[in-house]
Amino acid sequence: MKYYVAPGRLNIIGEHTDYNGGFVLPVAIDKYVQVGIEKSHDDLVHVKSQSFGEFTFDSKNISATDSWKDYVMGIFDVLKKDKGVNFPGLKLEIKSNVPEGAGLSSSAALEVAVITALNGFLNLNLTDEERYNLSQKAENEFVGVQCGIMDQFASVMGRKGHALFLDTVSMKYEYVPLNTGEYTFVVIDSGVKHSLSDGGYNKRREEAQKALEEFGVNSYRELSLSQLFMKRSQVSEISYKRAMHVVTENERVKEAVDILKHSNFENLGRVLNQSHESLAIEYEVSCDEVNFIVDTLKEIDGVTGCRMIGGGFGGSVLAICEKAKVGEISAEVKEKYNKEYGKEARTYVVDSSDGAMKMDNALI
Repeated sequence: MKYYVAPGRLNIIGEHTDYNGGFVLPVAIDKYVQVGIEKSHDDLVHVKSQSFGEFTFDSKNISATDSWKDYVMGIFDVLKKDKGVNFPGLKLEIKSNVPEGAGLSSSAALEVAVITALNGFLNLNLTDEERYNLSQKAENEFVGVQCGIMDQFASVMGRKGHALFLDTVSMKYEYVPLNTGEYTFVVIDSGVKHSLSDGGYNKRREEAQKALEEFGVNSYRELSLSQLFMKRSQVSEISYKRAMHVVTENERVKEAVDILKHSNFENLGRVLNQSHESLAIEYEVSCDEVNFIVDTLKEIDGVTGCRMIGGGFGGSVLAICEKAKVGEISAEVKEKYNKEYGKEARTYVVDSSDGAMKMDNALI
């Protein structure tokens, strides 16, 4: 059996901007989806997942099931339709240590791991660009989640020791050194599960698009803060709020890139705090539990800043913490969260990683 892995991703800043033609600053992380692949004894595709069980499908006749299986079958579907691939019988073994529903993009990591495994095992000669674009297309068209390109892009293009500054319009990108020094990234999972296909995410996307129409522009690049203020009385309250988040978040991403180039993690925390406030109030994608974790973290010594991450409506919080204080910070958040909500908050210290790749041996 041959093994391939794809990393999850942490988005440092630039939330809900990727599908709005904005800027993002993700980093591939050292949590992975692994796909083991080999030929099967018949013409069918046999999938065995450590977390979700087993299923079998015919690659010549693929239809969506509205379940996790679609993230796997969607890759086969898009390769068949766009690249004319005829698949032999295959066995796929999937394992993952990317926390699910935590805003670390376990779904994109699964898609990228599958397409990377098929590309390598079947010698499809796909470019990096094809791998992330086709993975996004599978999620948009087969799974039915209108995600932007960021997650799949970061999973393919990640580089250890760097974040990725990406312009989602031009697709120009820059590797930004991550010299974290005495600081580290800590992810706190609220345990509130969100499913992006439930509709909240797609609804925000529609509202952001409607805001552009109300402001009379084609792109958020054409909308400045002063224009926002000038036209406030001419647009709906929802359109104003959604546009306010996107425009200010794009500015925060550019500011964060400059901050990272100077390795100023105290200052980066300030920008993360601003981002969370905008996501909670202007874009309205946070929830009580996540806000509680953010408010708790802000009061703890050793935390320079924090914000919700991922699609929202649950999920996780990213905190920039002093390495030496991670243990006590984690313990305090867990204790207060459990006392308030009776739930366990899981914490993960994450580091940067390279993008999807072939492994000599199983990693997980």
